[in-house]
Amino acid sequence: MMICLSKHQAAIDLLADDELRELAVRICHGHADDLIQEAAMVILEMDDDKWTNVNDGGYLRYYVVRTMMTMATSPRSTFARKHGLFAHSTPVPDVADDADGYDWDQEDDMMIIEALLDSYHWYDKEVLRLWLHEGSYRKVGKKVDIPFKSIGNSVRRTLDQLKEDYYGIILQRCISSGHRITTDRSDKHPDLH
Repeated sequence: MMICLSKHQAAIDLLADDELRELAVRICHGHADDLIQEAAMVILEMDDDKWTNVNDGGYLRYYVVRTMMTMATSPRSTFARKHGLFAHSTPVPDVADDADGYDWDQEDDMMIIEALLDSYHWYDKEVLRLWLHEGSYRKVGKKVDIPFKSIGNSVRRTLDQLKEDYYGIILQRCISSGHRITTDRSDKHPDLH
């Protein structure tokens, strides 16, 4: 999805995006169309400042993917409850009862990483998966009969892209939540003038 001129155009583009539809089908099978429509509504209802940050920052696609993942996979999501996506799972504790130390932010981060990986080329995903499983470039190279240097290049390229995309999302999350981001650290370290 390219940078759009308006929220309305972004919502229309979202509804027609075949790649996002495929992702929606993988995320919540029988409710993919509902998920896409809900994500489009999130865009339409977004306040103008947040829209400007997401759209002008070039993070619209990542924001949409993250929103879809959260809506469909979080037991706390209104969408997931509405469609009974967790009807057969264990009851979800109230926020007040969330004293067990479960790291919801880490779960959210893992969903972002999985969504990002789903958007990458199949070869890069498969090489990364094999490397994570085998533990070395040489083992993967022998297994698939590809030079280990090619395996290493693919793994490094995929990890660099993942890091760049992930930090872009985190940066956007900080901007959207109103955190002030500064590169001037002289107030923390007066000796660094």
